Amino acid sequence: MRTSVIRKLPALGLVFAALVLGGCGGSGGEGTLAGGGIGGTGITSGTVTAFGSVFVNGIEFETSGSSFDVDDDATATESDLGIGMVVSITGRVNADGVSGTAEHILYDDVVQGPVAAAPQEDADMVTKTFTVLGVTVVVGSNTTVFVNTNYGSLAMNDVVEVSGYFGGGGVLQATRIEKEGLLDPGTVVETRGTVNSFNGIDTFTLGVLTVMFDGMTNFEDLPGTVANGQYVEVRGSFIGPDSILATRIELEDEGFADEVDNISLEGIVSDFNGIGDFKVSGQAVAASGATRFEPPDLVNTLGEGYKVEVEGSIVAGVLQAAEVDERGGDLEIDGMVAGKNLAAGTVTLEVVQGQPLTVNTDIRTLFDDERDGVENCTLASIATNDELVVIGYLNASGNLVASHITCDELEEYELRGPVDVPPTAGDSLSGTLTILGVSIFTDDQTGFEDESESPLNGQEFFDQVRDGDLVEFEDKVPVDGIANKVGFEH
Repeated sequence: MRTSVIRKLPALGLVFAALVLGGCGGSGGEGTLAGGGIGGTGITSGTVTAFGSVFVNGIEFETSGSSFDVDDDATATESDLGIGMVVSITGRVNADGVSGTAEHILYDDVVQGPVAAAPQEDADMVTKTFTVLGVTVVVGSNTTVFVNTNYGSLAMNDVVEVSGYFGGGGVLQATRIEKEGLLDPGTVVETRGTVNSFNGIDTFTLGVLTVMFDGMTNFEDLPGTVANGQYVEVRGSFIGPDSILATRIELEDEGFADEVDNISLEGIVSDFNGIGDFKVSGQAVAASGATRFEPPDLVNTLGEGYKVEVEGSIVAGVLQAAEVDERGGDLEIDGMVAGKNLAAGTVTLEVVQGQPLTVNTDIRTLFDDERDGVENCTLASIATNDELVVIGYLNASGNLVASHITCDELEEYELRGPVDVPPTAGDSLSGTLTILGVSIFTDDQTGFEDESESPLNGQEFFDQVRDGDLVEFEDKVPVDGIANKVGFEH
């Protein structure tokens, strides 16, 4: 029997499946999941970061004998997958923890439909929020892969297919947005959720969405109708922002199996009640017995909104984590390539001229291209003077590791990270501070902000800043090394 990974939307009362597994796998053997320590065939659920095989959660899966199911197409092949898709892989991971063999790979979008209203951008202009069939979606300018559209052009009535992870409040953090076209009378939409308010004849709701069906509707694994409490996938025709006419309704299983020997799950932390009680993309997790955190201080800093990978086994419906690794990161470097070392997997960036930063990549690093007419952003293709946006974190050795690299054309250079050297005493006219080893200069034209983006003067900022505070520096192109803006970040 298939099992499903379910994402709960508590604010909307909806349940959506981010992916459906082709099997739970068995136990035994000498394989491990990524990071080591967990043996046997198992489940790996995460974002596709590269091809040439399929790379998920830092593991390169050989796919020559794999079966695929992409958007309910059991005849799909590897070519139907794309960077940024959240997939589920049933298979075996080798003892090295970074290679394996996939038996079955499954992808299913979370929701497909029209953007209900113009996306609303945050004050920092790095994320936009909109709804699709009642689901709140957040896209990031540097954290979401865009296909047939981009961060700037996404608009009302664009029909999009969304893959990603649910976080707190039922908000879908999109890892990939693919534009399918524009809204028209024949637009096909798809979503899933728990049946509510069934009128006993032909209408029910999925949260705020009204679903109608008739004699032409195809029911799969259902006796010609539905019942309240069933978890279903619905495909149909768009009627309005809050209603669809179903052409197909399929009964789906809800949740992972209560007992899964080996699992590696990537997602967003929510419902955080301490290290022993939280959720990752809707899956209950207990990590009080974990033997490894990366970086080590994650055991103390983990909280709402963190993107992580957890590994362990599901016992009585709770993932008992043996390892917890940060997978997003709150560090950002937007700058120009000064060099790279392909063998070492590093690229050197300059945000301030003459002060290079070394960025490490690994097989978990997702490469994306936001340049017009260009789709060739890889470590091998990156060249000196290219401009990159890097999102990452510091590992246990204090090295900067990229989780997401975007090739882009920048209007400003940015550096976000902890102040790692106490700043020189500043005043309202000037001052200096150091972020990730880069000296940042300010003058009387620099704008200062607190965490709520309210203005500060220079004296107030330098009076408040402390070693280790997360601070962002911006310098508009052409850059001169003197900050246009410096602000505290959460």
